[in-house]
Amino acid sequence: MGAQFFISDEKGNIRFTKEGREYLKPIFELAGININEIQTIKLYKQARKQVSPYFMQHLSNRASSWPDTDQFKLLRAAIFGSDDDLVQEVSRFETKKKIKLVK
Repeated sequence: MGAQFFISDEKGNIRFTKEGREYLKPIFELAGININEIQTIKLYKQARKQVSPYFMQHLSNRASSWPDTDQFKLLRAAIFGSDDDLVQEVSRFETKKKIKLVK
């Protein structure tokens, strides 16, 4: 189950949860949006549309704190790398997996 980012009432007013505020605030900030000004579902949807061009930057910011494991290297290659980077990382990953099976 995913995180609940906000709680809404029957009139369409919203209040962000702690998780929603922590997750969404950095994304909205990339587009110059103050999360405290988003008080309705309509404004939330408009804000999400506005930040969509910044999503890859947000993902890159998050990826900088990912661990340096084989799985995350593969994920980074899939998201940010070229086709050649991905092919190389998949090959390296599969080779390493085979080596572990032989041990």
